[in-house]
Amino acid sequence: MRAVAKIGFAALIPAGLMALATSAAWADGTLGLDEVLVAVDKAPKLVEEIKAELSRNSLKLGGVTCLGARHGNHWTYLGGGRAAPYQCQIGQRLLKIEADRVYFDARGELLGDLEKADPKRAKTFREENLRWTWTP
Repeated sequence: MRAVAKIGFAALIPAGLMALATSAAWADGTLGLDEVLVAVDKAPKLVEEIKAELSRNSLKLGGVTCLGARHGNHWTYLGGGRAAPYQCQIGQRLLKIEADRVYFDARGELLGDLEKADPKRAKTFREENLRWTWTP
């Protein structure tokens, strides 16, 4: 019986280390639903769906807090800023929003996506190709 418990515990150690490693890479931060609406304003269908869900649940914009990916402190100008993916619990439904992100320097020159952009030069970013799902 003890051997089974030791094996089970030993199996949890790699899983725990993996969770720690991935959480540091994908740190989340909170933001208001009003901030998410500004970020997704180029997707009028999504904005309409969010407003309808708020209305259906008698909720106000200020009453909903969301999670967004957080730019780490290694981003000179964007550190701490939020970006997609976003998650918002609106009533009983969870909204998940994903987007492709491209970065620009101070002169508006394209630096590339998250993998290519230089965190020391990236001053702004744009989110495109918004995709979203509602559950349940």
